[in-house]
Amino acid sequence: MLKQFDKNDIDIIMKIWKDNNQKFQPFIVSEYWANNYKDFKNEILADKVYVYTEATKILAFIALNDEDEIASIQVLPEIQREGIGELLVQKVKSENNNLIARVFEKNSNAILFFKAMGFKKIDDFVDEETNEKSYLLRWSGGDISNTSFIYFNNSVKAELIKKYDLSTKVNFYNISTIKTESENTFNVNISNDLQRQNNKTYIKDYINVRNKLSSVFKTENIVIYFDCNETYEFLYEIIKDIVKVKNIKLYIVMHKPFSVEGTKKMKIYESIKQEFNKYNFIEIDYEEIGKNLNINFKDAFDSRDEEMLKTVCLKTKY
Repeated sequence: MLKQFDKNDIDIIMKIWKDNNQKFQPFIVSEYWANNYKDFKNEILADKVYVYTEATKILAFIALNDEDEIASIQVLPEIQREGIGELLVQKVKSENNNLIARVFEKNSNAILFFKAMGFKKIDDFVDEETNEKSYLLRWSGGDISNTSFIYFNNSVKAELIKKYDLSTKVNFYNISTIKTESENTFNVNISNDLQRQNNKTYIKDYINVRNKLSSVFKTENIVIYFDCNETYEFLYEIIKDIVKVKNIKLYIVMHKPFSVEGTKKMKIYESIKQEFNKYNFIEIDYEEIGKNLNINFKDAFDSRDEEMLKTVCLKTKY
């Protein structure tokens, strides 16, 4: 049940706030939460707060201040991934045309959650109290996206993703299957749930991988870019399963390899095309486009990722 906050329950709210922050943001010293406890308590009492209850027990809450900023959203660990956080955000969305949120860069789960709820990064800064890098995220009622673009292991340059993430309604997600530092704001790392054996990659924690991928399959249309360097065949069945369960329209976008790139990439290209032959396929044949534009190979090669993003982002309604 969703209802407005009763100020008599402030101590319950504050316990959830403190416990969750200490549990899910261990990079912040415990003293920070203790030092800010009183100030945040006073802020909560002045904010608009909604709580989620089951059998009268408060299990989650969202607090919105008078600047349309989500001051806090907390869900008890035992009911996370049940859509309660989404329910709370949708409630404040229904009453506001614009919302903002501040999130620590290291709190990747919170960043992904807000991203899935349609928030866009508009700025970053260093929090003075913690010295931690943080993001300022914004949602506007006119920015509703129905399309997400998913790619792997930073296969699209970070500056291109940033450009189109800020200028379009498409949501962008990078899936990391290898242990590396991602330059992308919205990164989903599944490398710890995989294992490599005999030059092949296998999933060692199927449920965890499925949950992580499912968390970003939030829009009506999902566009997945495969770059022909890897097949990612260990993810194919999970992708198809999520798409089927959520009734999502799946689009596979790929560059048709240049003729000089050799047969290996062409074989990967053909195998992925065959694997997803029941879904929508977007082919970017930039070798042909380059000929028509009369540009050299290097310029065509360097430009094809942007051509792909233009094609995807201009087709946001599908």
